[in-house]
Parts: sequence; C-alpha cells; structure tokens
Amino acid sequence: MRLLSGIIAGTLAGIAAGVLMAPDKGDSTRKKLNKEGTRVRSDVEKSLNEGIYNLLDSVSQAIDDYSKKSQKSLKQAKKKKRYINF
Repeated sequence: MRLLSGIIAGTLAGIAAGVLMAPDKGDSTRKKLNKEGTRVRSDVEKSLNEGIYNLLDSVSQAIDDYSKKSQKSLKQAKKKKRYINF
C-alpha cells in the first residue's frame, strides 16, 4: 500500500513540476497533461488489479490449506475415537 501511495505522490509531483516548467502554450500543455493523466490512471488501475488478483490468489490458497488441514485433523480425530470407548 505504501508503494502505491509513493507512486501516486511521485506522479502527481512530476505532473505539477511539468506544468510549472512547461514551455508550451496552455492548450498544448493541457493536452499533454490529459494524455499523461490517462496513462498514469491506466498504470494505477493495472497495478491495483494485479494486487487484487494476487491477494485473491493468496486468500484462496490459504482457504485450501486450511481445508486440507481440517480434513486431516478430522480423520485423525475419528481414528482416535475408535480406540477410546466412552
């Protein structure tokens, strides 16, 4: 999350510096900013989507691992129950 915040902050700072030091006319600068903003938005969306998919994969793997361990524990408990008469 910190990495994403840093990327966004750096991008915004770069855009602001570019506007302040822009040698072009206002219309041309606005077009460049719009194009760059669109590119940055696309990059951020891509990064977020990758992060979400990675998170979902991790959660899915954890659920699968927990399920396997639970099944193993249940089988062991059933075996032990056979040997203990109540």
